[in-house]
Amino acid sequence: MANKEKILVVDDSREMLLVMKHLLLNNGYQPLLAENGMVGLKMVQEHNPDLIVLDLNMPIVDGWQMCEQIREKSAVPIIILTAAHVTEEDMVRGLEMGANDYVTKPFSQHVMIARIRSALRWSAKTPVSKLYEDETLSIDVRKREVIKDGELLKLTKKEFALLAALVAESPAVVDHETLFTKVWDSSYTFDVNYVRIFVGHLRKKLETDPARPVYIHNERGVGYRFEHVDSALDAEEPELDVSE
Repeated sequence: MANKEKILVVDDSREMLLVMKHLLLNNGYQPLLAENGMVGLKMVQEHNPDLIVLDLNMPIVDGWQMCEQIREKSAVPIIILTAAHVTEEDMVRGLEMGANDYVTKPFSQHVMIARIRSALRWSAKTPVSKLYEDETLSIDVRKREVIKDGELLKLTKKEFALLAALVAESPAVVDHETLFTKVWDSSYTFDVNYVRIFVGHLRKKLETDPARPVYIHNERGVGYRFEHVDSALDAEEPELDVSE
């Protein structure tokens, strides 16, 4: 049975697009082709592909920019195509920006298909359900979307990662160092001020009154915890005086 997955290939080489088109068709996938990053971003929005194969060096919008913009809104698997002379730093940069894997040109067709299948299996295991939802707030980890009172909040990559780390452990407290290691890469040295500053940014976007937070609470000297709104409201509800 043929696969139904849509694979978007973004590369400024028509020869590479033709090679990938036949490779994907021969393995039962539905190919989508884009000759530059600008067209690629438009196709991501219009076709919602199941996986993206992305060249780094392209005119107009390069692979770095495209990867960053996709990751602001989607968790779709991304395989980066790199030239043989690409540096290790570039490979690490791509992975840290959200790519799932990379393949070096020229590549074996068997290797490419194996990498695609592996990335699609990873995607299938990623939770589809929303990470959190109440009457006013919705956090969707697959779409990387946070909606408050019907409006889409514009969170940076680090702000979303910080929020996701807190919600995933709720109602437990997540200490400062654990939050730091989940959000910042190894090129940063641990500094609690990074966490405090970004929590402050997140509260300004998430909370109706940042000075009296409903969702993100501080455990002094330890870290932060995310509280579900129902339990937060229950905790704040005053006790009734029934003595009379």
